Amino acid sequence: MNTPADTLRRAHEAFSRHDLVAVIEGMRPDVVVYGHAAGQRFPSADAFAQFLGMYFTMSSDIEIVDAEYVTAGNKVIAQFRAVGNQDGPFLGFPPSGRPFSLDVAEIWTFDGEGYAVEGHNYADTLGLLIQLGHVPAPVMA
Repeated sequence: MNTPADTLRRAHEAFSRHDLVAVIEGMRPDVVVYGHAAGQRFPSADAFAQFLGMYFTMSSDIEIVDAEYVTAGNKVIAQFRAVGNQDGPFLGFPPSGRPFSLDVAEIWTFDGEGYAVEGHNYADTLGLLIQLGHVPAPVMA
């Protein structure tokens, strides 16, 4: 049986293979995805795929590790890390050559046919920029 958690797991595996077509395969074309780290709203699967492509530009070896999934009704909650090395530009910052580990949590809502209809992505982008040396770490007073 194909569950929503299976669909999300396959999307994460596809991300690790850098296969954007397969990432959005389990999403309705009109899925809405919110990127809460930067207050973004992606109004379609294609727009979300374009956003994810930015991570492949930043890191040729980025992959998802340590993923955990919890299902509650028609929602799937995922927690994982995206790891790699920054060998390309990211958000206007040049490649740092540094390794990174980005903490991410997601909440996805699925329809009755098993397709994602809404997603919420919470990524620690500030922590990532600090790891890469693009933003100074806060000083504790």
